[in-house]
Amino acid sequence: MTTPETAAEIREGAEPSGAWAQSAKLAFRFLFLAVILAGVGWLFSNLRQVPPESRALVYRFGELVRQQGSGMLLAWPQPIERIVILPTEDRQLEFRIDKFEPDSALGGDFMISDYARENEAFLLTGDASVVHLQAALLYQITDPAAYILAAEHVGPALQRVFVASAVAVCASRDIDTILVARPELDAAANAASRASREQLRGDLMNAMNRRLDDLAAQGASLGIKVSRVDLAAAIPSGAKSAFDYVLIATQQADRDIAESRTGAAMTALRANQDRDRTLTDADARAEEKVTEAKTRTAAVAALAKGSPGLSGEMLESRVYYDRIGALLSKAARVDTVDSNGGISLMLPGPVPK
Repeated sequence: MTTPETAAEIREGAEPSGAWAQSAKLAFRFLFLAVILAGVGWLFSNLRQVPPESRALVYRFGELVRQQGSGMLLAWPQPIERIVILPTEDRQLEFRIDKFEPDSALGGDFMISDYARENEAFLLTGDASVVHLQAALLYQITDPAAYILAAEHVGPALQRVFVASAVAVCASRDIDTILVARPELDAAANAASRASREQLRGDLMNAMNRRLDDLAAQGASLGIKVSRVDLAAAIPSGAKSAFDYVLIATQQADRDIAESRTGAAMTALRANQDRDRTLTDADARAEEKVTEAKTRTAAVAALAKGSPGLSGEMLESRVYYDRIGALLSKAARVDTVDSNGGISLMLPGPVPK
């Protein structure tokens, strides 16, 4: 109750006294201090530290007003200004394509189903073959404002853009320019296929970027650019075993051909060695026969050359006496007839056996 003294103090403008009055006064002061601290905290609530390899976008009432790189950033508190942290343009973000992931119900194998709608994970190549692709994309944010507007749609849009690009690129190639399917091709064909396989990732990346540019031209930009495509190509599981059998048979045939060529080369080498040895032996025996013949006919050859004077007569007599005995010993009978007279002398020869 208000006493006459208290009423008098109130009329005179003096502060009320008492425990309740002091408690209310102290509570009000604490509340005022709390409001001031809350106001100061709210005023500096948008004081941010922008990490390295990141950038901050400041939106004021939904409109982009400025960008800032790494460092301290101070902006008006929300809802006046809003800060969004994004990676820098040089930083690459990874996105995995799960559209072509294998079906877990099939044990994770790439099997072709009898139902066409269940074969959406496979692509048709230009030579009517079937291939499966697993991919991971690396992209960069080139337009932050467009990226923030399309943030919820970037993932699904990348899925659709990759599928459309992969369908177009695979349809323009054969199976050998996507993966190693026929290693038995000649060296020139393998070299061309290998170069085309290395270019496959670049063709996919360029096709995706063209489609992203088309979206930007239509006013539906995603604000990104694909910088790299990592691929893992495979064929259906049933066809893979057939390709493996063909590869094994080809390798065995190549090994047999190599062994046959090695055996043929060794046989030709031995034949060449035998021919060279036979020719060398024949040449040596021929030279020996010629030398022996020349030795045996040396005297006759010298006589045939006609040595003049007494030496020629002596050589002729010597040859005659050396050879006549051997000749007469082989005759059964020898008849000597004087060419100038009619007297004949008969000498017995050796008795034939």
